[in-house]
Amino acid sequence: MAPIVAGVAAAIAAGYYIDGKYQFSKDFELVKSGIKARRQTKSAACMNGLQPNARNDPSRSLLSLRAPPTPGAILSSAHWFVARGVRRLDRVAMLMHNSPLFIITWLALLKIAATPAFINNQINGSVLIHSLKVADAKILVFDYELAGALKDSLDEIRGLGYQLYTPTPKEQAMGQHYNQLDEETRQAVEASSSFFEFMDWQHLSTEGFPVEMRRQVEMRDPVALIYTSGTTGFPKAAIMDHGRCCMASTSWGILCGVKPEDKVYVTLPLYHSAGAIIGVGQSWSSGSTVVLARKFSVKNFWKDCIAYDVTHFQYIGELCRYLLNAPESPLDKQHKVRLAFGNGMRPDIWAKFQERFGIPTIFEYYTMSEGTGALFNIARSPRDVGAVGFRGPIMRMLQKGVKIVKVDMDTEELIRDKKTGYCIECGPDEVGEMVTCADNKTESTRYSGYFNQPKMTKAKLVENVFEKGDVFMRTGDLLYRSRDHYWYFADRAGDTYRWKGENVSTAEIADTLGRMEGIASCTVYGVTVPGQDGRAGMAAVFLQDSILKAATVDEVGNVVDPCVVNEVALEGFVKQLSDYANKRLPAYAVPRFIRILEKEMTITGTFKNMKVEYKKEGFDLNKVKERMYWWTPQGRYLPFGHSENEEIVAGRARL
Repeated sequence: MAPIVAGVAAAIAAGYYIDGKYQFSKDFELVKSGIKARRQTKSAACMNGLQPNARNDPSRSLLSLRAPPTPGAILSSAHWFVARGVRRLDRVAMLMHNSPLFIITWLALLKIAATPAFINNQINGSVLIHSLKVADAKILVFDYELAGALKDSLDEIRGLGYQLYTPTPKEQAMGQHYNQLDEETRQAVEASSSFFEFMDWQHLSTEGFPVEMRRQVEMRDPVALIYTSGTTGFPKAAIMDHGRCCMASTSWGILCGVKPEDKVYVTLPLYHSAGAIIGVGQSWSSGSTVVLARKFSVKNFWKDCIAYDVTHFQYIGELCRYLLNAPESPLDKQHKVRLAFGNGMRPDIWAKFQERFGIPTIFEYYTMSEGTGALFNIARSPRDVGAVGFRGPIMRMLQKGVKIVKVDMDTEELIRDKKTGYCIECGPDEVGEMVTCADNKTESTRYSGYFNQPKMTKAKLVENVFEKGDVFMRTGDLLYRSRDHYWYFADRAGDTYRWKGENVSTAEIADTLGRMEGIASCTVYGVTVPGQDGRAGMAAVFLQDSILKAATVDEVGNVVDPCVVNEVALEGFVKQLSDYANKRLPAYAVPRFIRILEKEMTITGTFKNMKVEYKKEGFDLNKVKERMYWWTPQGRYLPFGHSENEEIVAGRARL
């Protein structure tokens, strides 16, 4: 008996060893979830595309400070669009904040198989006009409070052929006492807003639509047009089709373990795919309740999580950093959150965030609105921290169309084998660009590109990557994989720069600096220096309140109260930064310039730093009015002024 017991024990031990080395159980969890998601996606295809399942009543699946949408409201709104001549595949532009009205309008358009174009509610002027021109719609639906931004560009909007409507009820827009006004006063009030009409959909029919109305819906048809953030130029309208959206919304619900009794907190803007397709969309298959915030608020985040018994929340970009930078509070661990899901959790804050707020599981993922592949990392242990994905032997065997290939960091061209002409796959720990199969054979590998922008759509594709005739999509992102199957984000292809003959990752440097005491947030970029090859590193740093009390600005960016600097603390910080950089960074990777920001960085709606302007300004003291420091030949940061600038421009200073 003893030998049998010993044999069983040995087999179990061997099993644990093999699983520990190759993590088959982690691999299998992802594969099992993917199979289940594909099954549900096929079911959605039979139901004619993305929409709430019949058992998941949207009137019960949304919590908010305002009234949730009801099936009757969705149907009434749909009838209004039909009465205005909106038909299958017609586009309707939506300029709206996070609210039940956004959900009502979106679902109403899905009911009649029309396509909403989600316009970023933070844009105006030329960017707004560009977005509307790309959408090429005839109707623009907007929140009443955004009327001012539209009025400033009214001639251009009308020149594009748009009719403007707001779904905001008159009583809400004009004031609670609107119904008590006499007819003459009402007409005077309405005349002041004569460039648009109220939809007045609330009193229309709540009768359902024939099933035939959606029978023509194909999985290639768009669910919405969702615009890229536009950090480097005008935004592009990614086509989010029914097939990929069904796959995404079901996958995330399954991978996150969301149950009908769960409550998911969504603070991200619904005009992006993360908030809309994943954050809200997962509830349409899981049956969970969405707790929808108008916008992200550090002050209210944990209060809302506690008040609504939130079990899951969605993050992106720097959201978690803002929460971590807030003063510690008794609320930090009074919530019931067991999983946070999102992308962009940087390694320098990951473990600290989990520990401080007591969140057992982080589900980090990598994907793109227009992408044809994704990475997933369900992180429960220290070994998982920092990775954007895990692809073990099973995942690699079943999903072969996700690769990292060699790329020239200067030209951004893919490097090809001189003999075969094909791209070269990177080995472990080798940084390259991630490419994903775009063969259109499955929902997940179908590439729809950008609406009304054929050149940009084609520019993302590359042919003959690993064999003749294949097609892959370039992500524009640099990643690397470890020998134990974890995948890590390195940088954007355009952000990595060369200095002293070495490739420098801005994301890696920002992560390293972000770990230093005193730094609230930072962004790193390369700047051109006269007479120097490559680009020199520069870090724009926003400091904690103990060193610098940030300037207060109004809604249009004007400084109301200037920043207040603790000079002694700043001097000590710069000295510590010099020691830190010397110790933690290779000599070539140390930023040559430090810019001390007096107000928080400008960010996009998805919390991405808008560092394009910083890069343009470089170290030009005619443009940069904030304090700067430079890395001297003695290996220390010292104040950077006009005399130092002249030395560098004249080529007399050694960087």
